[in-house]
Amino acid sequence: MCTVTIVPRKGDGFRLVCNRDERRTRPPALAPRAHRLRRLTATFPVDPLAGGTWIGVNARGLAMAILNRNVAADGHRALSGPLRTSRSTIIPALLDYGTLEEALAVGRTLAPSRFAPFRLVAVQGSRVSAIVSDGRALSSNHWAIDRPLLFTSSSLGDALVDAPRRRAFAGLVLQSRDAWLGGQALFHRARSPEQPELGVVMCRQDAATVSRTVVDVDGEAIAVEYEPIPLRDHSVPPRSSSEAVAAVVT
Repeated sequence: MCTVTIVPRKGDGFRLVCNRDERRTRPPALAPRAHRLRRLTATFPVDPLAGGTWIGVNARGLAMAILNRNVAADGHRALSGPLRTSRSTIIPALLDYGTLEEALAVGRTLAPSRFAPFRLVAVQGSRVSAIVSDGRALSSNHWAIDRPLLFTSSSLGDALVDAPRRRAFAGLVLQSRDAWLGGQALFHRARSPEQPELGVVMCRQDAATVSRTVVDVDGEAIAVEYEPIPLRDHSVPPRSSSEAVAAVVT
């Protein structure tokens, strides 16, 4: 359950933002820090239950986010047998590769039956790719980052939230090329008072948006900003960005 956007910056830079939605009973994640992998260093937050992550970036500017897939056609397969591996382990394994092509080549060797359905989004430079699993097979898509991109999911069903969040994305982000980054920031704070379960910052009895992670990559620096959203904040306006926790990749 996440909402992920990618907005191009000047040159080959980009900003990747992820709102993470989780069950209220899940313990808070550990804030991003640098992790030494076998080959490279990568910065990412950690889910304390599964030990993996839903978003991260390595020292080569390769960034990734993973979303659950909740599609009616996938449902039977996803529940038909034991899941041996958490989806959160995928990103740490792939961030150990320096290029998008290398990471995708390894990602395409994943056995889809080992994981619940997912959509893995990877971005480097001016290119974005997604590896999509329905639990039976993998497929992939590729884009040039010439305009903002949106990916979203919900345990209520991806189709239910896609249309309203895409309308908000069009209204807040796509209207003006000069304001893409500002619109992206507004979008990831957007709520739906009438239907709070559909908002980009979502809220319902069993789940809520629990954090916002921003990955900035440009020609000079790579930075990760992480903002936890306490459950009590779902009845008050979101915290200001000045209260965020920041980490810089070195």
